[in-house]
Amino acid sequence: MLVELKQCFMEAYDDNQDGKIDIRELAQLLPMEENFLLLFRFDNPLESSVEFMKIWREYDTDGSGYIEADELKNFLRDLLKEAKKINDVSEDKLIEYTDTMLQVFDSNKDGRLQLSEMAKLLPVKENFLCRQVFKGATKLTKDDIERVFSLYDRDNNGTIENEELRGFLKDLLELVKKDYDAQDLQDFEETILRGVDYNQDGKINRKELTMILLALAKHNQEEDTSA
Repeated sequence: MLVELKQCFMEAYDDNQDGKIDIRELAQLLPMEENFLLLFRFDNPLESSVEFMKIWREYDTDGSGYIEADELKNFLRDLLKEAKKINDVSEDKLIEYTDTMLQVFDSNKDGRLQLSEMAKLLPVKENFLCRQVFKGATKLTKDDIERVFSLYDRDNNGTIENEELRGFLKDLLELVKKDYDAQDLQDFEETILRGVDYNQDGKINRKELTMILLALAKHNQEEDTSA
């Protein structure tokens, strides 16, 4: 009976017939406002993970490393305002929307969103580090490195720091880990900086970024060779 039910469900909602329910197909299952909340960010992705980390810091008000239900509720309220969809949404409705979003995105069901779960709710246009040039297939050029540097150095002060650094490390971490939280990112930051931050200023300059990108390309090339 369950198999039949699953089959009927997939036939109804799996539009591209890939055996999975993607975000757009999932949105059809939700009431109008939740559907809208789900797709607004999907249709208007963030420019980069630097933006994502700034939003994360803004809404993780207690600095716990998680977006708890009340913080998520504030985020959804602001999201509705940003989209000029609803200016005055009732508290009950907001709680309902928050519950729905937690049901959809809280994959480990701990009642809050960790970094990788929030990243699904707040997608970025692309993870620049997934591009072919970092797969080791072609030689990294100075222009490639400059492009990456300017992507993360949003204030153009010549170093990648704070949310810029965390945005870069989030993209880097996503290449190796599907589920990650703020503690994983912090550990990763300490490991990377220990390896390349020779002047120990807690920031990454062009030379240090070059070392990371070359190591990434070399690692991917070795993986391809062994595969």
